[in-house]
Amino acid sequence: MRRAMAASAISDPREFRRALEQDGEAREALITELTIGETFFFREQGQFDFLRASILPEFRDTIAGKRRLRLWSAGCASGEEPYSLAMLLKEAAWPDTASILGTDLAGARLASARRGRYTAWSMRGVQPAIVARYFERRGKQFLLDPTIRQSVDFRVLNLAAANYPSTAAGIGELDVIFCRNVLIYFDLSTVTAIAARLLASLAPGGWLFLGASDPPIAELVPCEVVLTGAGLAYRPAEADRRVRMPAIEAPYPPVEDLAPDVLVPAEAPAAPMPAPDDAPRPDATLPVESFDPANDTAEPRDSQDSAYAQADYDAAARLARAAIEQGDDDEATWVVLVRSLANRGQLAAAGEACAAALDHHRISAELTHLHGILLAEGGRHTEASVAARRALYLDPNYTVAHLALGDALSRIGDTARARLAFINAEALLTGLAPDTPVRGADGADASHLLRIARFRLETLDRTRDASRP
Repeated sequence: MRRAMAASAISDPREFRRALEQDGEAREALITELTIGETFFFREQGQFDFLRASILPEFRDTIAGKRRLRLWSAGCASGEEPYSLAMLLKEAAWPDTASILGTDLAGARLASARRGRYTAWSMRGVQPAIVARYFERRGKQFLLDPTIRQSVDFRVLNLAAANYPSTAAGIGELDVIFCRNVLIYFDLSTVTAIAARLLASLAPGGWLFLGASDPPIAELVPCEVVLTGAGLAYRPAEADRRVRMPAIEAPYPPVEDLAPDVLVPAEAPAAPMPAPDDAPRPDATLPVESFDPANDTAEPRDSQDSAYAQADYDAAARLARAAIEQGDDDEATWVVLVRSLANRGQLAAAGEACAAALDHHRISAELTHLHGILLAEGGRHTEASVAARRALYLDPNYTVAHLALGDALSRIGDTARARLAFINAEALLTGLAPDTPVRGADGADASHLLRIARFRLETLDRTRDASRP
């Protein structure tokens, strides 16, 4: 709020509140602060590969020469995603013109997108040949080819508003929609409404792609689910049926399926990451533009682990981010980055890093669990319970996810299932020696987490007994 007020040159909170009641600079400044702008070119490369190898050939037969191909990047931030779609069509030699729309709630980010000027942070992971073909390097900036820049139309749109599909706005009869790593920031009722509108915006035979961290929508709205090599994609459902995800692919198993008698004791999980009392203010963020690969003097991998072990989270985050910039983006490095940011109290930055990490490591139980912990820290316990279930689908023996699931369920009033989750955690932890370090638990051992699980069970039992007549 202070940053938004400063950007609006307003010092009185009451005056700022009045300014927010109408469109203008103050509201735009606040929207920019509240929304997440993390993105980069060809993010989740597998989905782009699937679009080029499987979908575009199909569209060549059904659309090319008959009408314009229509694509929409919803929640496009500073434009990297719709521009990636434009470059993909160019690389695939799409025979006709195409309509590419990019929308976002933050007008300031769309203004930046229209300029088409980017830094190395937006270029991470992009093939050098693509960079050379479509960008001009000027100092530390990369200027996008004008023909690509002019092929995308940008507009302000609030996905939570009910003003689409709309023929007048050009949001309808779309062939491909990318709405990735956006739905995770809404509650489930809003996710359901948005998912229904996105599917209604598709043409027959159209495709909807969500991000790795977004909730699956097949159980929320009628749709067909396609399992691709790059994850799940969605298509409008046929009128007389609803296609659900195959059981083997369902990422959120019922809690009952994780009962103690079906679990094999194994290494246990991570405890939630408390923000230290002296955590930096949220505005003390790591400058994402500060790392220059040409001047890299980062220490080897064990240095970031050592910095994290010594609770030097500033150094750990810096070294982890530098390693990722250099291509060392293994799961452990991302975990260090996410945990370091969270332990500094930078939950928004940690959330952005976690979403980016899940782009690269879609089946990581630890990153999925951390994603749930960050949701819980933001008070979004329903979504946190969903993330915990996904982590347990990926690894039923990940004890910390049982603890996180129990905590989230207890906070939304589902005490019966919360109790079962803590029983599951207790069953795993009793199979370990008391001093066994628990995987992903930031140094906590089995005895410590076992005390937590049993304390939570006792608390739930006392609450249940007290509520009985």
